[in-house]
Amino acid sequence: MIKIGVITAPHSINQIKQVEPLIKDQCELTFIPYRQISEIKELYERNHLFYDGILFSGELGYITLQQEMTEFPTPIYFLDIPEGDFYKRLFAISNSNKNLTFARVSTDLLSEENNDMGLKDVLKDEEFPFSLPLKFSESLYEKAFQQHLSLWEQGKIDLVITRISNIVELLNRAGIPNIFIFPSKESILEQVKHIINELQISNLLDNQWALGVVTIKDQEDIADLELKQILLHKALLEFNEKSHSLSVIQKKLTGFEIITSQADLRKLTNEFTGCSVLEYLNEALPFQVSIGWGIGTTLYQAKKSAQIANKQAELHDFPCSYVITTNEEVIGPMGDDTCLHFSNIIDPQIEKLSEVLEIPILRIQKIMALISKMKSNEVTAEDIAYQLGLTLRQANRILNELEEKGVAHVSYKKQEKLRGRPKKIYKIDFTEVLNTSH
Repeated sequence: MIKIGVITAPHSINQIKQVEPLIKDQCELTFIPYRQISEIKELYERNHLFYDGILFSGELGYITLQQEMTEFPTPIYFLDIPEGDFYKRLFAISNSNKNLTFARVSTDLLSEENNDMGLKDVLKDEEFPFSLPLKFSESLYEKAFQQHLSLWEQGKIDLVITRISNIVELLNRAGIPNIFIFPSKESILEQVKHIINELQISNLLDNQWALGVVTIKDQEDIADLELKQILLHKALLEFNEKSHSLSVIQKKLTGFEIITSQADLRKLTNEFTGCSVLEYLNEALPFQVSIGWGIGTTLYQAKKSAQIANKQAELHDFPCSYVITTNEEVIGPMGDDTCLHFSNIIDPQIEKLSEVLEIPILRIQKIMALISKMKSNEVTAEDIAYQLGLTLRQANRILNELEEKGVAHVSYKKQEKLRGRPKKIYKIDFTEVLNTSH
């Protein structure tokens, strides 16, 4: 059951409550009222952990929070007024007030943060209502009311159309005729259902399996390996005591498997840009480890991807971590500036390239990922060596092989010093081979 906290002015609660019976099997709404704009940030911080999403009854609360916070651990939404709802209400207002001229109406719906809702296309300039140039701030209620009041006292308006429910009581006390505009029941239902669907998908993704395979880099000495495994197990348990993010830690023949969820893995890796588990183990252990993470809709899929990711990590001569996501994207080494993104799914064109060039698919994928990362197909042997974790001799051998196959061409040589051999710059283009192989 999806849980949504609704941060709203008290005046709007009954409007939203209309849809509760229609979504009771999918969602539970909890109303969190506020009277002052200054309360909004505190209400979000105090309540967001209890809900899958936070819904604001209008754009005011939503924008106010965005101005005060940059990150939202629980996603936020607001109820918008579609143009269809807006024009239906205007027609109803016009129909029940035959003598009303919109030029004698004051509204706070059309402020700088909103568009003109298409009114400029249907009304002449002299027919356009007074539109208050409101700025979102803690004093917005008072400023909005005072501007409406000033126009009323000057005899310039006969009606106020407002979206700000917390000034309705003030307008009533001042004897100013007003109409509060809110999304229709149908519109609220449609928007809430959309939010429910989005949160359900998000929850499914967050709860997908994530599994890590942790292996010790040097496993030659069996007696030494047993001691290392004991130390590694102890360090993993200590890490979990602090983070509480690993559900299971189990010993395997060559290392350990750790099970968590995709949501927790995203936190552990800061959205796949680093790996806090590896950072902790690097500090806690006197030896090096490799970590491969896999995400899957089943535990088997996650484990299979983690094993492949771990093999990628073990190829490096330094401790590192890789992840393979549900869409088979390989990311790693995470947290290192040599990190590359490439697909674990074998593309037919890359497979064909591999056959024609007699070059391993993985090498082609990594070179393509390097070109994408550098945003240039001009590379040096040093680029290849550094980014792919190879020796300079290996990198030169690869480039020479690509040159022989017609994939790489020396575009120019860069002379960095007056003496010494100039540096070759290779321009790599796989499309030529693909075109000629058809």
